[in-house]
Order: sequence, then structure tokens, then C-alpha cells
Amino acid sequence: MTEKNFSSEEFSHGILLKATPEEVFGYLSTGTGISKWFIGSANYFYDAKSIRLGNESAEKGDSFLWKWLNKDLELKGLVTGSVKDKSFGFTFGPSFLVDMNLSESDKRTKLTLTQKYQDSAVKNEFAYINCCVCWVFFLTNLKSVIENNIDLRETEADNELLVNR
Repeated sequence: MTEKNFSSEEFSHGILLKATPEEVFGYLSTGTGISKWFIGSANYFYDAKSIRLGNESAEKGDSFLWKWLNKDLELKGLVTGSVKDKSFGFTFGPSFLVDMNLSESDKRTKLTLTQKYQDSAVKNEFAYINCCVCWVFFLTNLKSVIENNIDLRETEADNELLVNR
């Protein structure tokens, strides 16, 4: 994001990853994958009650239940898009839509994350700024997990001031 393309309606962040689009897609679209860098635990459901296996990619229309790591916080939502090795999208709380797109770039995978308000959402400046900042950490953590097998999230100290909490 730059000053020229700043918007209070949506933001985008990108990162280059030393992995194939197929590998990265697994980290985005499966309960097992997304729990390694973003969420404490994730379950995806299809046909209203059937649960997807941990390494099975969620599909458009699935619902999810995410529980944060070491926090008493959970989020229910919907998968808004899932194109194998290309893109993954979901609702993020009552206000936001997140889309993650993958493309090849010099033998690496470029992940571009865009978050925007849902059409009917009430604007919340704190939530918007918090998400914008937090996604920088989580995308960096994804890179660390994929390329070095190191999860940067803090699991011992209970301090909300820590950027990796």
C-alpha cells in the first residue's frame, strides 16, 4: 500500500513465497494448513454438518469455525471462493471479505491478500486498521512457516501488546 493507492474501503498486501502455488494453497484452504500460521484451530463444514478432514481443501459455500491461538475468541464464517492453486476467499467477521490470490513469479509464488468491506457492513475504523496491521504479521508468519518451518506466534506470554500474540 502506498499513499497514492490508500483506501479506507479496502487494502491489499503481497508476499513472495519459496513454494509452489499448490503448496501455498494448502496453507490457505485446509484446516491443518491455516492452523500452522494464522488460526489456532480450524474446521470447515459442508452440507451444513459434515466436517472436512484437516488436509482437505475447503470449497466455496463451506462454512467454518476458527478458534484463535491462546485466546478465548472464535469466528464463524463462509468460504466465498476456492479455486485450486489459484485463490481462496472468506468472510471475516460481519464486516469484511478477504480474498487471497496466487500467481507464479520468478520460481516463487506471489500471494496477494485483499480485504474489503462487505456491501452491508457498518464501517469500523479500528477493525479496519487492526486487520491491515495484523495481516502484515500473519503473512510474514506464513513465509516463516513455509520457508523455515518456524511459527513466530507467541504461545507463552499473555500480553496483548506483543505484535505476535
